[in-house]
Amino acid sequence: MKEHQVIAETRQTEYRHVLRSLQEQGPAGVVVLGEMGMGKTSLVRAALAGAGITMPTLSLYCTPTLRAVPYGVLSPYLAALDTIDEPVSILRELNRIFGSHEEARNPNIVLIEDAHYLDSQTCFLLSLLIENTDVKIFALGDSDLDMDSPLSTLAQLESFTSLRLQPLNDSGVKAVAESVTGRTLGSGTVQVIAQVTAGNPRLVQAYSSACLEQGLLFHDDTLPQEHEIHEPVWVVTQELPKVDSRLQTLGREFSRYLSEPEQDTRILLALAGAQPTELLEACGLPYRRMVKSGQLLCKENTVSLTSVLIQEITRSMASEQTNARLHELWHATSVALGIKPTAREILWCLDIGESVTTEVVMAAAQECIAELDFESALRLCALSKITESGERGALLEAQILFYMGRLISARSLLLRITSKIKGLDLLGQTYALLMEVSTCIEANSAELEEILADWGSQTAKYSQGSDAEEYRILHEAGSKAVRLWLRVNSSTGTVPAVSEIQDLLADPQLPDRVRFVSLVMLTDALSSEGLCQQALDILDPLEELLSEQADLRARYSVRVFFRKAWNMLFLGEYDKASAYIDSHRRKPLQSIQYYQGAISFLDGVKHLLQGREHLGASKVAQAVTELRILDTAQILGLSMNVYRVILKRLDISVPKAQSSSPLGHGSSGIISATGELGEESSAQRILARGFAASLGQPYPGESLSDFPLVNRECFFTTSRQLSDPELGESALREELLDLASNQEGARPQLMARLMQLRHGAEREPLEDLAQESLAKKEYLVVIEAWARAAQRYAESGDQRRCGALLRRAARIIDQEGIDAGKNIERLLAMTELTAREAEIVNLARQGLNNAQIARTLTVSQRTVEGHLYRVFSKLGISERSELDHAGLSTGTPSGETT
Repeated sequence: MKEHQVIAETRQTEYRHVLRSLQEQGPAGVVVLGEMGMGKTSLVRAALAGAGITMPTLSLYCTPTLRAVPYGVLSPYLAALDTIDEPVSILRELNRIFGSHEEARNPNIVLIEDAHYLDSQTCFLLSLLIENTDVKIFALGDSDLDMDSPLSTLAQLESFTSLRLQPLNDSGVKAVAESVTGRTLGSGTVQVIAQVTAGNPRLVQAYSSACLEQGLLFHDDTLPQEHEIHEPVWVVTQELPKVDSRLQTLGREFSRYLSEPEQDTRILLALAGAQPTELLEACGLPYRRMVKSGQLLCKENTVSLTSVLIQEITRSMASEQTNARLHELWHATSVALGIKPTAREILWCLDIGESVTTEVVMAAAQECIAELDFESALRLCALSKITESGERGALLEAQILFYMGRLISARSLLLRITSKIKGLDLLGQTYALLMEVSTCIEANSAELEEILADWGSQTAKYSQGSDAEEYRILHEAGSKAVRLWLRVNSSTGTVPAVSEIQDLLADPQLPDRVRFVSLVMLTDALSSEGLCQQALDILDPLEELLSEQADLRARYSVRVFFRKAWNMLFLGEYDKASAYIDSHRRKPLQSIQYYQGAISFLDGVKHLLQGREHLGASKVAQAVTELRILDTAQILGLSMNVYRVILKRLDISVPKAQSSSPLGHGSSGIISATGELGEESSAQRILARGFAASLGQPYPGESLSDFPLVNRECFFTTSRQLSDPELGESALREELLDLASNQEGARPQLMARLMQLRHGAEREPLEDLAQESLAKKEYLVVIEAWARAAQRYAESGDQRRCGALLRRAARIIDQEGIDAGKNIERLLAMTELTAREAEIVNLARQGLNNAQIARTLTVSQRTVEGHLYRVFSKLGISERSELDHAGLSTGTPSGETT
């Protein structure tokens, strides 16, 4: 897409405003305000192109230096004058230039860049110009319009209008980024770009270009690439690109008009992060003008840089001398004010080689963990070399690696320190974390048994005291939980029954951490049984617990979020699920990639359950791509199996499982995702195994019947392809009825009622079921009930009622974008009009009566009446006037039903 087209799409209101001012007769002026990089010049040039104008007649470039020179900004056009201090002679010279303009048929255009630096004399001259000449003036200024400035005086003229450019929304960011990269970007990536750039179009372009050039865009080429299935989706593999020479040039461009003290303010905020206004004022660092111009953000007396990208660029460009000078100033001032340093400030201290105690580093890392900022927490550990300070530091770093999904690194670090740790409490934490990490990786039973044995031998050394008893209980409970997990995470194990997990949870001495992990496992087992409400009843208090404990939140927030939304969807509570998912879409920058894969997958599942299979395939494919990068919830195996199920339904070849990450050399460069485990690490989870069984690839000793929830969905899909007699002759109806009747939620209950009603010949109860299902947004049940009822009406000779119901079904299918399936499409063909019927309907809509239609088509009036009778029956209408509102589709003569 060309830049002008992107501007017209992303700035529609502003674009129309400028274009209208160009096309209207007479002089006009527009003051366009916005911070640097907001696209003011691009907007005007796009409107000029839209009006067929190649370039402005005059282009004026204002600067702080030229502001001190009367008419200085006009000097490039006044070379013919001996002096430029007489307004009349200047006006005469400008009119001469306008008169010699090559594009005489177009209006004379004056474009003024950085118009907030206009001098008062030039401003007065421009006011005379627009009052006496047919000219269009576009003055582009900073986002803050000083009411005493010359530009403000110009803006108040009757001929002028003003508009202010705001940061791009997500759709605008997506359009600009995709125009630069030439790729379809995932929604999570769009959010990352929007937050990193603060919606500034110039920064969006620079960020997108840097990611493209540095090979930071990834797409999964193991997925089908045919565009008719879905567009290949690309995602960023890390939040920020490396600051290269182009980005440094951009940084200099954004700071070219800042004074030295303002430069220092910006550098300090880049290095130390957000700062209180009182500290900046005590340091003598100005910030108010930059806040007004949009370069800084002031919220609750705390000032920060608006853009994360500018912050990163500024930090990388700061010299060692400036860094040291500002750090000394900041440190002295913060101590004098008694301000406790933040984690970002501790990082700054470590960056410049300052000595920081282990206790302070660990406290700062815990602060980052509480905010789910694991990258900063790990950087604190790395810069302080915390693993060398002792086992407590090593354990903290292992925890952070675990939170980030870098499980192999976490396990390696834990195995190195287990033999060195002294003290029961630390030893218990280390082994408990080691077990937890090990259950998230492809399980090796021999290795786990060896770790459990080592843990047991360590327990034997501490046989006395209450601490030793607590440690022994932790070891025993951990051993039981791990052995259950082994069965989940091993290709030769069988999924534990709900009762087995409940027996473990019945132990009153079960440690809190083991209980939490076991409850999460129980919710998967309950969900697999179709007992989704019971699963939700467990997950709700777990989520409350996460809000109270930062450590648990860091480990399990994404897992609990995913399971809650998953169970809501399979209960059929779509509105509630959508609201819950939406509440997690706008996450802070550091959390977007942790949540986005789960969010995209849940969106895809919702589309799938409501019958939008193609849209579901697109969303699940996006989820798979995002989860290849980061999968802390360990749902990649599940999402990939669901994707294969969708492709199988669409009769598309199904990609095989990947035993390792597909990340590597691609068309966009070299991609790496540290700690990415591939599909195999999550393929054995309970829900993933269920969908594997539905693909005809069950694990040893298992079958689809062991997973009632997935079995229910498979049976329902199959039942939709069968006629009522075919369904009655198979055992499937009874099996689905039995499954759905014993599961929780509106979705299975509506399925069960549909199976009951498809057994008889009743029609009205099917219509009632459709209406009830429509209120629940269970669209597949809706169209099934209406279609089956319509078929029964047709068989009884009531073609008109049949047509009315099929028309309703067709309207729902069209409105909701549902993939109806071959059987429903065959039934809907009953409402298609032949070419002749469509021709007659078109004439009837024009107001012709039957006799007039007959003369027009050279047929008998009786033939027209017969055709219209069949049309009325097909469409389920009884009056001629209803033809104007009927949804019509034209088929072939062979599709006609009498």
